[in-house]
Amino acid sequence: MTTKMLINAVEEEELRIAIIKEGFLDGFYIETTGSEQKVGNIYKGVVERVEPSLQACFFNYGSDKNGFLSIHDVHPEYYLPGAESVKEGQIPPIEKALKKGQELLVQITKEMPGHKGAQLTTYLSLASRYLILMPGSRGGISKKIEDEEERKRLKEIMVNFKLPNGVGYIVRTAALKQNKNELSLDLNRLLRVWKNIKKNVKEAPVFSVIHQEQDVCFRTLRDYFTSEITEVLVDNKETFTKVKEYMRIVSPRHKDDVKLYKEKRPIFAHYEIEKQIDAIYQSKVPLKSGGSIVIDPTEALIAIDVNSGRGRSGKTIETTAFKTNLEAAHEIARQLRLRDMGGLVVIDFIDMRDKKHIREVEKAFRDQAKNDKAKISTSTISKFGLLELSRQRLRASIESVSYETCRCCQGRGLIPSVETASLSFLRQIRMGISNKSITKIKGALPIEVTTYLQNKKRQELAKLESRYKVNISLEGDPSIHLGGGSLEFLKEEPQA
Repeated sequence: MTTKMLINAVEEEELRIAIIKEGFLDGFYIETTGSEQKVGNIYKGVVERVEPSLQACFFNYGSDKNGFLSIHDVHPEYYLPGAESVKEGQIPPIEKALKKGQELLVQITKEMPGHKGAQLTTYLSLASRYLILMPGSRGGISKKIEDEEERKRLKEIMVNFKLPNGVGYIVRTAALKQNKNELSLDLNRLLRVWKNIKKNVKEAPVFSVIHQEQDVCFRTLRDYFTSEITEVLVDNKETFTKVKEYMRIVSPRHKDDVKLYKEKRPIFAHYEIEKQIDAIYQSKVPLKSGGSIVIDPTEALIAIDVNSGRGRSGKTIETTAFKTNLEAAHEIARQLRLRDMGGLVVIDFIDMRDKKHIREVEKAFRDQAKNDKAKISTSTISKFGLLELSRQRLRASIESVSYETCRCCQGRGLIPSVETASLSFLRQIRMGISNKSITKIKGALPIEVTTYLQNKKRQELAKLESRYKVNISLEGDPSIHLGGGSLEFLKEEPQA
């Protein structure tokens, strides 16, 4: 199976990376100048507010939104004097462990959607290609390395390395079959980074970045490049040089796999994946059988509906449902990975009666989920045909990086009709003029609303003006969308 990594760096405002298997999009990563990736960054900041009811604190690290730090993510070395007196293994209450204004070194573990601040931890981790260095933690071997002999071999290699006191490690999946020399070089690079962090933090002012994660290009190479990838094609000469040098350092044997793309046709167009990328941003994803899945993210969870549509892949309703669900299970796992959607997910499969079919669909989804670097925990399909799962949020979703909330509907997807908006303003006018001191009403409204009121409600407005002795002035503003607009109620100025 031919696997390639394509790096599109022609536009300086946006860097895109795609992994394709046999021409099929298998991974997509993007970073724009307006959406800086902060997960993995280490900051020096202060405790802004301690919340005993949440057993957490809000932490100011210089961002426009305070981060959230749970007591479970506070290393004992930061505890206030006296907090260590609790029984061994127990965590003290946060009000005894931390205080307002206390300086801490924190790392962003998760960027939250909406108005929520980032989740933080004081248990730092520094990732490289084969290892993750974990000051203050123990670590071990990645669970995805299942071969016991290989786990034993890697453990023996790591035991022979001299690590500073209190510094742990995790051997990553990419370390599979790697020799002692490769792991030693990786470890020494991470130890140098950790030494620089400890040196910089002493001199750095509060609210400063102590360590910044690599950009999307190097992160993707570090985390997703495997021996299965036969070519890394880069369409920008400057980026090509950087990638080549990076591979020379972290994986010398693969540096010749990095090649400069020289064709005139854009790299993603050449490999015909632009349409597949566009599909990531669509709510409806068609299936080959004729069915479809509809993905609908909300504040609380991500709802996914499976529809058979015109698909008639089986002789009976049961077999059609089973085959459509089986195909949907594969595609949903792929879409969650491509879109990097995290949190609670509820999938509404087509109803099946055969328990064997239900178990097979569950197994198909779990097998596909193994290809995902994010941790996924799944339930069984309920009697209502629902499968619930939680997926670890590795970074901001692809959609949130490239799109912004609609200014018209504020993300609802709906705006009031002209009639509804017009009648709402008419009611506000009636309520406002009930105050006897009001002499004038000025309105800045959408043009459609102004037109409706001045044509269909002209008589009513005239009666209100006559009855209450007020002047009503409504102006249409093309920059105001339906759902917007304002009324200003002016009172009679007192005579001198």
